[in-house]
Parts: sequence; structure tokens; C-alpha cells
Amino acid sequence: MKIKKFNIFIIVFMTAILLITAAGCSNSSTLNSKDLNTDKQVAQSSTKDAAKSVEPNSQSPVKLEKATVTHHTDGDTVGVTLENGQTAKVRLIGVNTPEFTTKHEQYGEQASDYTKSQLYGQTVYLESDAGNTDRYGRLLRYVWISPPREITEDEVRNKMFNAILAYNGYAEQMTVQPNVKYAEYFRKLCADARENNRGLWSVNPNGTTKGDGTSAPSGSTSSNSSTTSSSRKNIQPSGSGKIKGNINSRGEKIYHVPGQAFYDRTSAEEYFNSKAEAQAAGYRRSKR
Repeated sequence: MKIKKFNIFIIVFMTAILLITAAGCSNSSTLNSKDLNTDKQVAQSSTKDAAKSVEPNSQSPVKLEKATVTHHTDGDTVGVTLENGQTAKVRLIGVNTPEFTTKHEQYGEQASDYTKSQLYGQTVYLESDAGNTDRYGRLLRYVWISPPREITEDEVRNKMFNAILAYNGYAEQMTVQPNVKYAEYFRKLCADARENNRGLWSVNPNGTTKGDGTSAPSGSTSSNSSTTSSSRKNIQPSGSGKIKGNINSRGEKIYHVPGQAFYDRTSAEEYFNSKAEAQAAGYRRSKR
């Protein structure tokens, strides 16, 4: 009888030990699970912090807004979706591509196709200037294809799409006050494209677009002479002679003599009897 009681005691004792051990393991497992979750949260937090550290504005000397190009209008206008989900039309500042929407100008199709091929579906970084929108509600922006590390001519030429258009001859300069931050860069890049007959300059050394003249912020005045050029269309050219004097979209006075490549297609503001007469009036000879 004593042996039987002893055996029962042993069984109860061993059962108690097993229950205590199981409870300890459960607590340990719970603690380990909590530790793992905590570690996971820390890792996720670190990843977010790392992502924040490479945001464009943290390393760029200019303030940028990230966007995705979701629509294409023509060479100098695109549609974007901003990070907050809003959509907007963006008109590129400082440049003007030949028209290919309401009217067709020489090299307009090539400029439009180029912009679409380079930007559609891509992430871009938008920089504003003094004027925010034009009278049509389009955002006026410099469009960077990657954030600049510094503002130099090389960075602008290689990373800002406005400048890329100018350098490759897809656009002429169009300076509209008060958005003039990069005007001097655009002037140099357009001049280089013209001197090397890139893009539209190979079609016409005097340019192929008079511009839409619609990108000025409310109350602003464009320094581009496209409006002036358009208003001259109905004015009869003055003077006599066969040498044609033409004022291009940038206000440059250029004369063309018979036999030159663009003589027949050039509209004259004035006619001259001699080269000396044209030069005395402030005109220079066309390079082609």
C-alpha cells in the first residue's frame, strides 16, 4: 500500500515538473516572438529612414517635386501625376518647340515624338521659378530627369530636359519674365545647336517656330519676339531690291541674298539693293 502511494506521489511530482517546464518554454517563445517583431519594426523604420535620406531634395541644391509623366501633348507640354495623386499639365520653362497640335510647324513632329520617347512613363523632378502657372493653368516648370548635385552647365545640359531639348535642336529659346533662372544656359545651348546645325536648325538656320506665346504668368510680358513677328505678317515689306531682310523669332535681323538655301522661303520685312545697305540697317548675312 505504501509503495502504491509512493508511485502516485512520483507521478504527480513529475507531472508538475513537466507543466512548469512547458509554461516556461511558452513564455520564452512569446518573448522571442515579441523580440522578432520589435526587430522587424526597427528594420522597417531603418528602411524608411534610408529611403528618406535619398529623396531628391536632401541632396539637390534646388527644391524639387517628384512626379510621373502620364500624358504627352507636344514637344514642350506634358501631363504628370504628382506624388499626392493630383494630375496637372506642365509647360516647360524657357524653351519653345515647333507647334504640332493646333498648327503644324517645321520639325514640330520630330520634337513632339522626341519628348514622348524620352519622358512618357518616366519619373521626373519638377522645379518652379518665380511664376507658378500660365493663363491656361499649366504648371510652369523646369523638368529634371534626375536631381542635380550642383548647378553647373554640364548638370543642366545633361539632366534638365528643357536644356536637353535646346541643346539637341528640338527647341528655340523663349524667355518669359519673371522665369529667367536658367535663361543664359538656354541661350548658350540654343546657340551651340544652331552653330552645329542640330535638329530644327538644320531645316532652317533662322528657326522654325514663332512660338505659341502662351506661357507667360498672369501679368507677365514675354521677351520673345514671336508676338511681334506674328503681328508683322500683314505689313507690306518696305524698300526695293532683291535682298530680303528678315527678323527671326529671337529678334535677330538677318538678310538673305538670291541663291541662298532659304531665300525663297524667307518672308521679308524689308528689301535692300545691296549688302552694305542691309548691314547699315543692322542686318547680318544668313549663314546658309
